[in-house]
Amino acid sequence: MSSSDDIEVEAAWLHFVVGLTQAEIADRRGLSRMRVHRLIQAAQDKGYVRVFVDHVPSHCIDIEDKLIERFALKSCKIVPVERDGSMHESLGLVGSAAALFLHGMLEPTDERIIGIGSGRTIAAMARCLPTIRRPKTSFVSVTGDFAALNEANPFEVLNSLVQKTGGTGFALTAPLVVEAREDRDLFLKQAAVRRTLQKAEDASFFIIGIGHVGPNSFLESYDLVVGAEVAALKKQGVVGDLAGHLFDEEGRPVEGGLADRMLSVRREVLLAKPVYAVCSGVEKSAALLAALRSGFLNGLVATADVANAALKLDGRGSRRARSSKP
Repeated sequence: MSSSDDIEVEAAWLHFVVGLTQAEIADRRGLSRMRVHRLIQAAQDKGYVRVFVDHVPSHCIDIEDKLIERFALKSCKIVPVERDGSMHESLGLVGSAAALFLHGMLEPTDERIIGIGSGRTIAAMARCLPTIRRPKTSFVSVTGDFAALNEANPFEVLNSLVQKTGGTGFALTAPLVVEAREDRDLFLKQAAVRRTLQKAEDASFFIIGIGHVGPNSFLESYDLVVGAEVAALKKQGVVGDLAGHLFDEEGRPVEGGLADRMLSVRREVLLAKPVYAVCSGVEKSAALLAALRSGFLNGLVATADVANAALKLDGRGSRRARSSKP
């Protein structure tokens, strides 16, 4: 550990363990408050700070119980929020909870492959994950890239996880959305793309985000679909996306149109392996319900607002059989 690391750890210790405010640390060490803030943030980013909360509010447990019983989930973590809000307002909360879940899944040190989705919630999870040395772990993208160069891009998510674990990463070197089905078929013939998809098929489990159709969606935010394409999705009844697969409100796969131009791991692979989804933001309630109905999910990490909204939408109490899931 370098001397700069020592300073960061000391600042974090004084703040989180001793209980001093950042202003008190600044006075004690003769530093500016901004400097103290940056030291503490650096310690968190490097994984020196791990925060675990044992108690879960009873209303969250109630939501978890309903989701597990209604949709046959094997695991469920519902995160409390101060008020209903958009995904952007709760990214830090769901990212931290998902990072804690992934940290637990990384406890085994044996060699294995983990399939990783893309998007803002998965990026938040990677950002919040504490450093944990797992050099035998490989992370593989389950969807193609998108042109926007930001932390939600699959390549950046992979890179963050590799940096924090010392593992290896395999990116799907192709766009998530191509111009035509014929273009997708050409990409699927490339050796590098085939190798990555084979890695994904060998994954022990998958952690993915849930996309939606509408304002604030990643499809529109990153210009993956524009204008008439958005209208076409709505006309098809598409409400959600799971790892490059589109679904209607009943959780049924939607074929044709955009679905034929997306590059991702095969649907059969996701159905055959454990899949854990991360979701936040009330705008995703219909997409979350579709994902729960789809039969893809073994587990869920979500904020209380979107989970509760999805349960309210599910007025009929649809329960799809998931006996085929491992």
